Amino acid sequence: MNVKKVGFSALIALLVVSSMVATPAMAAGGIGWSGDSKAPNPTVNSEVTIDEWNAADFSGPLQYYDDSGDAAQLPASVNESNDNPITVTATDIAYDDRDDFPRKSEEDGENTASALDADEWTTSGATVGSTTTAPSVDALNYAGTAASDSATYSNFSVDDGEKSYLTIAADINSAAGTPTLQVTDSDGDYVEVTLYDSTADASNDTVVANSTGEGMVLQQQLGDLPVEGSGDGTLDSAEEITITGEADADISVLDAERTRALDFGEKLVENDDGELETVTITEPHGAYSVATMDGFDDVMSDATFYGVTVDAMFQASDLQDDGDVSAEFSESNNYPQWDALGQFDYRLQLPTAFDLSYSNTEFVDDPELPGERYKTVEVAEATGDTDFADIDSWNDVTDSYGSSEVTLDSTVSSGTVYVVSYDVVLTNGEVDAIESAVGGGAGPMDSGNGGIWSLITSIPGMIVSAAVTVFGGIKIFGGS
Repeated sequence: MNVKKVGFSALIALLVVSSMVATPAMAAGGIGWSGDSKAPNPTVNSEVTIDEWNAADFSGPLQYYDDSGDAAQLPASVNESNDNPITVTATDIAYDDRDDFPRKSEEDGENTASALDADEWTTSGATVGSTTTAPSVDALNYAGTAASDSATYSNFSVDDGEKSYLTIAADINSAAGTPTLQVTDSDGDYVEVTLYDSTADASNDTVVANSTGEGMVLQQQLGDLPVEGSGDGTLDSAEEITITGEADADISVLDAERTRALDFGEKLVENDDGELETVTITEPHGAYSVATMDGFDDVMSDATFYGVTVDAMFQASDLQDDGDVSAEFSESNNYPQWDALGQFDYRLQLPTAFDLSYSNTEFVDDPELPGERYKTVEVAEATGDTDFADIDSWNDVTDSYGSSEVTLDSTVSSGTVYVVSYDVVLTNGEVDAIESAVGGGAGPMDSGNGGIWSLITSIPGMIVSAAVTVFGGIKIFGGS
């Protein structure tokens, strides 16, 4: 036997094996899902509610305070198929000048008066007290049990009252009849809006609410409202606010001085041409949806929003920990018609924290490849941080894979760890796309179909050529 020949054959074998060996892809983020990538991307869809979302501390809708009080990022993406994926309530927004009306001289940086201060109201039959519409959102409670009950606030004076906007945001807990709110000038003229009217249209410009519920907002310029009363017929100023009637309402915003309406966010709506356009929200009613957290009024730039709900997708592509992702590509004799076998393992869970809660959760997978390309798909539950290779309690779901979305689990619990394992047959181009989607370059296998000769002209082949040059008289085939 020719020892040199055997040695060189071993070298070729070593190079072939080293080029084909299962090679880990770039980790939790090192697998690319963008572009033409066909990497599996299982997803837990959920509406996640963040108890306290702070515009001063957070830069995105999926941030929250962890149990240490630090700002943290959820391993998730906003559902891009939902044009308005974020839900908020106007009376659950705390911002600095929410209770600044009337804007009197300040002492130690604070107004000397506030229309939300129960002590500054005078009552007849009704009661007025302090309450909250959300944690740290102080509010004024008006409670009247008869149509003649009333409460009046008069510690203010606004010149050119017709230019001012009346802004009121309230939770209407209960009401009967048509309780009203009046703004009166110095000679007895007044304008009026209705706090509650069950027979009114929801879009009525002079009605705060036509049903009970939270987050009812009305904003109207006083000069646009009909003038009534005993004066000269003109609303020359604003001197007094009176609430009258049978209602129980928690008022978090009350202002009759600002000369513009506040923006309570923006939403995307489809116009008559079928195109999406941005619309500013000024009078939301109840919980309402917005496109982003960036469209709120400048006075809310540092606001705290309580109870923000986001339509979120906890995807494998959002995983942040290298230990939660494994990907290997290799040749397999079991599938000789395919260039590579991709083996993917993902560990996903809905994080737990005091500030987080979840609803409408579902664990799904939307296959990027035909069902027959998924040779094995298995799911394991409650695995903790067990190494992928050490998990032995798998549920085989391969038969569920076809051309439509697959439900992996419809009863997802927060804090429970789920692992999904895939064996998927791929082309070299698909391997390349998975890696190059994050700048990973070519995959571990030759991208052509030239077999061993393509390999020899590849980088390992060049190494072989160099070895031939060095060892001169060694023959690949035949004796020495």
